[in-house]
Parts: sequence; C-alpha cells; structure tokens
Amino acid sequence: MVTLVAELTPLVLGALFVWWGGGGLLSKMEPRRVADSALNHLIRDVRLTTLAMRTAAIVTWAVGVGLLVAPTADQPAVGSALIGIGLLIYVGYAMVTELEPATWRTFATAGLIGAGGLLATEANDPWWSAIAERPVTATAILALTAAALVGLSFYPRPRRRLRIAAAPDADLGVVDSDQLHKLAG
Repeated sequence: MVTLVAELTPLVLGALFVWWGGGGLLSKMEPRRVADSALNHLIRDVRLTTLAMRTAAIVTWAVGVGLLVAPTADQPAVGSALIGIGLLIYVGYAMVTELEPATWRTFATAGLIGAGGLLATEANDPWWSAIAERPVTATAILALTAAALVGLSFYPRPRRRLRIAAAPDADLGVVDSDQLHKLAG
C-alpha cells in the first residue's frame, strides 16, 4: 500500500504544482500587495520581490511538470520536498513576525507537501503504471487525497472574518492555502 501511495504522490503533487505555478505566473501581482508580503519584508524591494515570486512560480511549475512526466526521477521529488520545507519556513516566519497570520491548515498543507515530496522519492514505477495495475485502489487513494486537499483548501478564510470585524476594504495580508501558489510561485 505504501508503495502505491508513493507511486501516486508524483501525480498529486505534480498536478498541484502545475496549478500553483501557473496561477503564480498568470496572477496580477499588485505592487501594494507585494509590498505588504512577508517576503518583501525580507527583500525590501517590490520589484525584486515580484521577480522572486515569478521565479518561484516558474520553479514550482517546472517541478510539477517534472513530477508528471518523470515520476520516478529523484530531482522533481526532492524539489517538491524543498518547496514544502520552504513554504513551512516562509509561513512560520510570516506568522512569527505577525506580518501575515496563517491558519493550521496552511501549515498542514505545507507539511504534507514536504512529506509528499520525500515519499515521492520512493516511487519505483510511474503513476500511470500504478493506476493501470491497481485501478480501484489507486482511484480510492486519489479520491481520498483530493478530498483532503479540498478540505484543506476550501474553508472560511480568516481574512473574510477579520475584514468584517475590521473594515470591509481592509487588506489584512492573511496567508491561506489559495495564496500558497503565490508564495511557492
């Protein structure tokens, strides 16, 4: 069972990273929002921060494509583990400095991505072979994984609750899972 999960992990992470990286590349990075980010607090230059975010989007997208087309290669799997670790560090820094509050779900998502990347290094066969060999079990695992990702992604955002409490137009800079693609990419 662990082997099957390891072989399906590149499919899940690859699809997620292609989505996040593509979203990071296509999103409009408003200078005011970039300036308020924890990353800009470190870099202290909105143009360089925007460039760093776009570069991270390219890297995230490339790791995702690598996981999808070469699921048994170690490089994309290690890259995804590093993305997860980087997200944990970034979100932790943002929370500790109180620049961008984060929910437990954001930490859980980042941790699962890092652990998933490590698990993907154990894939012996490509995900398409794993699905072909055990279609029912693979479908069940993918469905459970999708449900977990949806559960971590779609929930009442702290931003919405805080915006109502503070002011309707307040931009509170909350880091949540729909913004991870911007952080990762």
